[in-house]
Amino acid sequence: MIRSFAASALAVLVLACEPDEPDDPEPPGTLEFEHSYARIYRLDHRVDIAYVRTMGEPERHGCGILSERAHTELEDTLESLDSREDYGYDPNVQECASSPGAEILIEGFEHSPFLCDFMCCHRDLARAALIYTLIESHFVAGQVLEFDGEPYVAIEPDTPCP
Repeated sequence: MIRSFAASALAVLVLACEPDEPDDPEPPGTLEFEHSYARIYRLDHRVDIAYVRTMGEPERHGCGILSERAHTELEDTLESLDSREDYGYDPNVQECASSPGAEILIEGFEHSPFLCDFMCCHRDLARAALIYTLIESHFVAGQVLEFDGEPYVAIEPDTPCP
């Protein structure tokens, strides 16, 4: 009797000591772009950005809906790629003075993640890097940047996340 009571008490203690659920669950969608300070997740038109916690600052999150233009260009860019190719950073390209500080992650690609940011990226991934940069700009600075002489709206204004 004492043994069964001890076993039951031990089981209760083990269950009570299990780790709590994380405070900030991962955003919905797939991780597609990552800097040392932020991660962008996407689920169809919805994008979520999670800023990595730094000393003294709490982790912050934001979400928005991709504009039709940004969504179409991102989808077209990613669909045009060959899943067996290596689209990573090439240190022999003169425009790339240093390794990119970001990665583009594409599920099902042999060489993913690819080192790539707005300033230094394989030409086939350049449009995707631009769109991820515009998404970051929207959430960080709250502004629309110009591209090819016109404003490029990457996130629909005043459209709440579902």
